[in-house]
Amino acid sequence: KALKVTEQVVEAGTTTDGVSIPLRVAQDVDQAVGGLQIALASNLLSNLQMPTQQTLQDDYFPSLETLASRLAIASHLKTLSQKYATSVTDIDLEKQVALALDQLKTLQQPDGGFASWPGSKRSSPFVTPYAASAIASTKAAGFTIEESLLTQSKTYLTGLLADPGQYSYCQSPRCKNQVRLETLNALADLGDERNQYLSWLYDQRDIFDLADQIKLARHLSRFSEWQIESAPLAEQIQESLYDTGRISTCNIPTLLDCLNSQIATQSSALQLFITRDASPELLSRLVQGLLSQRRDGTWHNTYDNAQALSALVDYAQRLPTPPDFQTTVQIGSNRVSTNTFKGYEAANAEVNLPMADLPIGDSEIQLQKGGEGELHYVSAYRYRPEGNPSGRLNGLRVTRQLRPANQPEVLHQFGLQSSEAVVALPVGQVFDIGLEIITDHPVDHVIITDLLPAGLEAVDTSFETATNAVRTQQDSWEIDYQKIYSDRIQAYANHLDAGVYSLHYLVRSVTPGTFSWPGAQVNLQYAPEEFGRTAASTLLVE
Repeated sequence: KALKVTEQVVEAGTTTDGVSIPLRVAQDVDQAVGGLQIALASNLLSNLQMPTQQTLQDDYFPSLETLASRLAIASHLKTLSQKYATSVTDIDLEKQVALALDQLKTLQQPDGGFASWPGSKRSSPFVTPYAASAIASTKAAGFTIEESLLTQSKTYLTGLLADPGQYSYCQSPRCKNQVRLETLNALADLGDERNQYLSWLYDQRDIFDLADQIKLARHLSRFSEWQIESAPLAEQIQESLYDTGRISTCNIPTLLDCLNSQIATQSSALQLFITRDASPELLSRLVQGLLSQRRDGTWHNTYDNAQALSALVDYAQRLPTPPDFQTTVQIGSNRVSTNTFKGYEAANAEVNLPMADLPIGDSEIQLQKGGEGELHYVSAYRYRPEGNPSGRLNGLRVTRQLRPANQPEVLHQFGLQSSEAVVALPVGQVFDIGLEIITDHPVDHVIITDLLPAGLEAVDTSFETATNAVRTQQDSWEIDYQKIYSDRIQAYANHLDAGVYSLHYLVRSVTPGTFSWPGAQVNLQYAPEEFGRTAASTLLVE
């Protein structure tokens, strides 16, 4: 496999005339990896490409939310491609949808609901409605869906609507109301609009946070008999927005559950006011507020990306045909691209420069535009420093230890400090790799990924033919799930209190040669900026 980019600098925005973006290419970057990617568009397309590529990448944790988000994004992209008469991305959407649906079926439980992560044996009342909505939007976009997947989901949702208190951890009035509201929205997406429990939910609206009040107002707007109640609720929500001259954002606390995040709430607000046919000025400010919440060109995680893209696609559906104009892209004194935009026929352009074509040192990327309209742009400079990258400690810490199987002796330890020393191992031997995860505060939805160098092969001890003579050390029971892939080990923990946790697996040295060994990484699924990574190294199998 090609070495992966480890660092990136992203700049995104809009301009009516031109913009200059600083670019610095250091001497010690790997010239064979990374480069500069500039996406240009006369509409919102450029803002959708990078989140799409991140969410639909090959390596991901197959949780219920992730699979549902992939389905939702694929359906939105197909809808958008039909509007713009062009492919929004070069990703094979049919293949992505088929893969996600196959994995989703493995999570469906006998009651028709879906488990949150592989290995869990009980349906999630919080994420199943979201998954059902994603399945419904996938079918609406024209993808083939097994009817049983829809009917069984609907059966579960009907029972959940009647009794959300069947789960011991959902006994409070707020939890029951929240589950009922999400279930009603999911059933409506499945074509079964119900006004059950609306009087109860409306009377109890004050116990909802702003995110759920927005969802309630949007659901009430579906019914003519509830227009009198939904209008003042929407006005109250609009008054709570934080307005500047250019953006409007939802003024809510940052500490919310992952399904009511800041970005998901902003997206719901945009969709609410689209439904209510609000003024173009308000909608434009809400869109700019949503775009301003990106970090490095994307939103925080798969769920936030899916929610944001859903709202932006709804917004894009009502925009007029963009005007014609020309742009030029220049790096330093070198003009690298000239592009002509013509309505929907030529609405986007992309410039890709490999690292070897970029000037060393400081320079500027100059985007120049002539004519009417707005130019949307995303500039992404991605690079990898030469040598083995050092480890990182961003809220979490992980270390990797390598031992001979069944032996306590540590042969090598990988922490934060980078090293060019070569790890030499004999061929045909079995080793125990231990990952130690350290957190000084409680964390939720923890994903652990350890990439394997090509000279090592993971040993699956769950096979009946596996020998009992070689065993791993004991894992921490808080690690809920672990799976072996051909190129990595991936594990998941739903919750970890402050402390130290261990994960072990066996590998066999199988292929002589010299290989790159990337660092092990731990990160939070819904806050990926909180992560830890060990230093990378070089492996010699001889």
